[in-house]
Amino acid sequence: MNKMHKLFRQPLYLKLYFMEKLISFIRNKVELPDEQLNSICSKFKHQVIPKNRFVIQKGQIVSHYYFIESGGFIIYAKEHGVQHTRYFAFENEFIADIARIKTHERSQEYIQTLEETSLYLISHEDMEALYVQYPVWQTFGRLVWEESFCNVLKSIHQFQTLTAKERYLELVKRSNLINRVPLKDLSLFLGITPSSLSRIRKEITL
Repeated sequence: MNKMHKLFRQPLYLKLYFMEKLISFIRNKVELPDEQLNSICSKFKHQVIPKNRFVIQKGQIVSHYYFIESGGFIIYAKEHGVQHTRYFAFENEFIADIARIKTHERSQEYIQTLEETSLYLISHEDMEALYVQYPVWQTFGRLVWEESFCNVLKSIHQFQTLTAKERYLELVKRSNLINRVPLKDLSLFLGITPSSLSRIRKEITL
């Protein structure tokens, strides 16, 4: 049996082997020794969620952070029976309800899979413990949430300054998965009717 086979007999090494996207995401933010990276990654749990299933529903206690390995989410709220689409999250994104996770408040939104989605999740308690144990992880957290905040500001700016067609093209740049998002959900996010979105898609494919 060669050296690699011996390594993969150990559960942690096998787990890390299949966490390539998460490890790459972390290493693109911060530099840290393999020993610390192994310790950090061991706190993440892997799940595969079928299409149209909820990860978070309104009223549920917010307790985890999520890294999307593949697939994607729609994030929306419902008020008086009307859906308000907030955001679409795709692979290689790290998401959480930051406004509520630190105080373990109940969510006011829904996070639902757009298709079968592979993700890694880590609890708020484990995240906080890693912040204390590894100062570099604090840098990771700051960079991730600064980037998330900038993306929110960018989305607001785009909504105020771009046409619906331009906003749609920006979404396509982020992920081809957007083409499989239900017309109703996508048109709500863009602030247009489903028929207008269909017309935009036809114009783009001509």
